[in-house]
Amino acid sequence: MKTRFDTLTFSTQALAEITGGTVIRPSAASHRGLVTDSRIAEPGSIFLALCGEKTDGHNYIGGAAANGATCIIAERTAEETMRTLPPDCAVILVPNTLYALGALSKWYYHLYNPTVIAVTGSVGKTTTKQMIHAVLSAAIKTMRTEGNYNNEIGLPLTLMQISPDDRAAVLEAGMSFKGELHRLSRICEPDITVITNIGTSHIENLGSREGIRDAKLEMLDGMKPGGTVLLNGDEPLLTEKRDDILARGLTPVFLAKEDPSADYLAEDIRMTPADCTFSMRNTKTGEVISDLHIPVTGEHNVGNAMAAYLCGRLCGMEDSDIRRGLDAFENTGMRQKIINADAGYTVIEDCYNASPESMEAALRVLLSLAKENGGRAVAVLGDMRELGSYSPTLHKRVGSFLASLPVDRLITVGADAKNIAAGAVIGGMKEDSITVITDSDDGAVKAAADILRAELVPGDTVLFKASRAVALERIIEALGAGI
Repeated sequence: MKTRFDTLTFSTQALAEITGGTVIRPSAASHRGLVTDSRIAEPGSIFLALCGEKTDGHNYIGGAAANGATCIIAERTAEETMRTLPPDCAVILVPNTLYALGALSKWYYHLYNPTVIAVTGSVGKTTTKQMIHAVLSAAIKTMRTEGNYNNEIGLPLTLMQISPDDRAAVLEAGMSFKGELHRLSRICEPDITVITNIGTSHIENLGSREGIRDAKLEMLDGMKPGGTVLLNGDEPLLTEKRDDILARGLTPVFLAKEDPSADYLAEDIRMTPADCTFSMRNTKTGEVISDLHIPVTGEHNVGNAMAAYLCGRLCGMEDSDIRRGLDAFENTGMRQKIINADAGYTVIEDCYNASPESMEAALRVLLSLAKENGGRAVAVLGDMRELGSYSPTLHKRVGSFLASLPVDRLITVGADAKNIAAGAVIGGMKEDSITVITDSDDGAVKAAADILRAELVPGDTVLFKASRAVALERIIEALGAGI
């Protein structure tokens, strides 16, 4: 990934000072351009040897130098490798190359110091990030996390994209284990943090929803003094932390759709298949912000839009600019994309990721659209990953919720998703309305597409949702023309 950091030139000693490393092989050469892949190293570049799950960059130090890298940043070096390095190739040893990447990005972003808004949470991070970016971009130059660059490698690389005229940066912060958000927060030092919710994603690593909550709250560890934290006020696990947040010298602001004790409460929510309009009331002052519009449906998106509106206010924007930004919002990738098929039915493509909470939110959207369209509600649901020993129970929870709505037809795809079907039966859904496909290979895709092609009629609405690894969008593609 090319970054704006690559436009800067460094001496060996400067790089050592930024990363906290030790120069064990000096060089008078200047270095420019950071790479973590030896194959794209260029003359004069800096090779950072990251230790990944599948490969170790230390094994490719020689290759990076052969391609022209003039500085190696590493945790260790083999004597044999050192002997083969060109004379002008410097080597800096650091305790941890991942942390060195963070240090380099932190140093770079402090050159420009834009307002940093960090977004984390179990569900809705990307949509909320996109909404905040849409709002801020209506008035000020704003950069954002692209794609899935939200981890301990991606977030530093994102910070390295900041340009001198960027006044704000909207960063998505993801995590799988305790300690990750603590480190990311120390790197990006947010002015504003948004915590969308506490779900069950990564519960296999963190043990409980309380453990997930505590890991998400690590995002506050590096916040600038006096910063503002926007939180889901309908989540008791978060509201009970109000005093703890205040004790950090931060300002908690709770946003809710249900709890009237929250700082801001959504009211008068009106949805169509294509958009949503709502108002929000400051419960402390009585101020009502009326008729906010977003070009996407689903009550779960109201909370995202509330956070985006308040981020605009905190950045000093006018109400008219904030509204214009919300109107300009566009969802990304395979997140709740609404497709009106030529065959007369409606497809909800929501195949980017899945957790019990996002599944339930998507099912609510399915029922809302099906009611508007006047036909059946059909759900094609696949495996939810990274739930560990909780997986059977949480898949069954989704099935039971689905049956309570109720959904007219259910097709499950994948070995874990069969428990969604089991939960639906327990919840009262008729077994003849359910098809279980236990594989997720090409044969399973064809089988599901054949069923849908034979059964879907004009007016029906069909939801496709699963974890990214299932690639459930293949079924939509297999349906062929008209989608």
